[in-house]
Amino acid sequence: MEVAQVKNKIRFDKTHRLRPKKIEEGDWVLVYDNNLDNQHKTTRKFARRWFGPYVVTSANDNATYHLAELDGSRLAIPIAGKRVKIFKKRQDENPDLNDLDDEKGGAEPANNPLFHI
Repeated sequence: MEVAQVKNKIRFDKTHRLRPKKIEEGDWVLVYDNNLDNQHKTTRKFARRWFGPYVVTSANDNATYHLAELDGSRLAIPIAGKRVKIFKKRQDENPDLNDLDDEKGGAEPANNPLFHI
């Protein structure tokens, strides 16, 4: 029975990947807020589910991560690997919004009914 369990674990580990790219020290990540999973209120529909970005300070062998905020303050407890995903930074940090015009779909907020409250 133990031999079969070990073989099944090896097969499972080969075929199931948690994520395609391993999270390493220095990567930016987002953390999932799983407190909302057991609530059945309508306010949960629009609640923020991902917090961050955080910087990975160390990755443990048991798939937990020690994180720090961008200012360097560390989080008190390690975070489980299933609650973490890679944060993808934008290539252009300051996009120029003045280049948008009406012909290309960039309507002015005053003329667009979606912006009126």
